[in-house]
Amino acid sequence: MGIDEKVISHLLLVIVVLTWGANFGILKSAFQDLPPIPFAAMRFAISGILLLAIAYWREKELGIRKEDLAGIAMVGVLGVGVCQILWSTGLDLTSASNSALILSLQPLLAALYVGLTKREPVGRQQYWNMLLAFGGVILVILKPTASLHFSMTTLLGDLLTLLAAICATLFFSISSKPLLNVYSPLRLMGYCMVIGSLVLWIAVPFSNPHIVWDRIGAKAWWALGYAVVVSGMVGHVAWYEGIERLGVTRSMIYQFIIPIWAVIFNYFLMGEKVFFQQVVGGALILLAVHRALRN
Repeated sequence: MGIDEKVISHLLLVIVVLTWGANFGILKSAFQDLPPIPFAAMRFAISGILLLAIAYWREKELGIRKEDLAGIAMVGVLGVGVCQILWSTGLDLTSASNSALILSLQPLLAALYVGLTKREPVGRQQYWNMLLAFGGVILVILKPTASLHFSMTTLLGDLLTLLAAICATLFFSISSKPLLNVYSPLRLMGYCMVIGSLVLWIAVPFSNPHIVWDRIGAKAWWALGYAVVVSGMVGHVAWYEGIERLGVTRSMIYQFIIPIWAVIFNYFLMGEKVFFQQVVGGALILLAVHRALRN
């Protein structure tokens, strides 16, 4: 891979950080009118159909080999649909801080899995730097106004969130790597999103609260548009491009930076306060990510 290709690969993952980091504040405002599971069902259905349309326009065909059907279905069902249901339900049963902290374990889970299964080489220094970055994430997430409380009351929600993190790591990211050797990120992401949205639509009648269509405001529709086009299509395709180019471990390391951008975004657009410990945590994350990517 040439120097230019490396730069492009890292820029793609910076795009992921920028689009997904802004997701938290934008989606939070939408959930007041549109419950999480129906929101996700609409988001992934629209994004997936649009991605497949673009893929067909660029590639002139959308064929899938028979031997890959099970793999793509697994990524779509478990990595998108079930993952979103587990995350949404878990968030409802635990605190936002608990949820954010548990989801931040994804890079470490990925590194352990690909390292133990010999799918990718992961050095000891990378593990230490990921632990340092996770320490920075703790400082960023656990601001003085945050509520972190692990107890029997939150146990079910915490376990569901951990299962969501495992699904996202194993099925959405790691299991997609071999498929990206055959299909473009556009085609693969499009199919996975459509399949995942079918799972979510099945879950919609059982979700709570139900949609009240005439109470959905303009802010929620704008948030859905952002989730479909920016974080959905652009962010997810850039994520698969990053995995295809840099591998799972190096791509997952970028997820540590997402909380930093989320704090910055919410400061400028939502008016949220930034605390000194979050600045220290952000500096630790950037240092650790820089060192991990060099190893």
